[in-house]
Amino acid sequence: MAITLRLRNLETGDLLLGEFEGVEQAQAWLIERPRDMEVIGVATAIDEEVAASLRAVLRPLDADERARSSALDNARLQHLRDEIAGQQAAFEASAAAARVANADGDPDRPMTLEYDRALGVAHADPGDSREIPGIVRDAVAAWVMERNEWVRSRRAHVARATITVWPGPVPGGDEADRCQPGGKFEVEPGLD
Repeated sequence: MAITLRLRNLETGDLLLGEFEGVEQAQAWLIERPRDMEVIGVATAIDEEVAASLRAVLRPLDADERARSSALDNARLQHLRDEIAGQQAAFEASAAAARVANADGDPDRPMTLEYDRALGVAHADPGDSREIPGIVRDAVAAWVMERNEWVRSRRAHVARATITVWPGPVPGGDEADRCQPGGKFEVEPGLD
């Protein structure tokens, strides 16, 4: 059985694969593991007995190698933290720009709402600060009731939904069109 090990060069931080023809060859390499080559794991699907035999013969990292391994791990974690912070800053800037745009937007533009059976109705867009009118809440309740009728035969009810609704005048004037087509919903077992 061929064995592939995931390795890391502790001098460069490069990730590598070490391929061996069989368990014996992998064990021999692990016993004589080259300096500054860290074994990260096994890339081949193997049973626990073989994995334990490989761990048992692995030459441990010395103090200098452990320090370099830790430094590489810390650098990688810092890189991830910086990346997350950058993404968070971009998201916050985008959300702030959306709030500014929404503040000056048409108050009668469609609202995308989330319905949760336990929590009620709320904006799907956290940047939308418009009041949800009673007529919209009533339209969402009617939309949910209609879907509950669809799933009643399966002894289920609507648990969550995302619906786009006209908060002001409905184009065309038909109140039945207040909830736009294409809403999505999830059901859970049990009848209302």
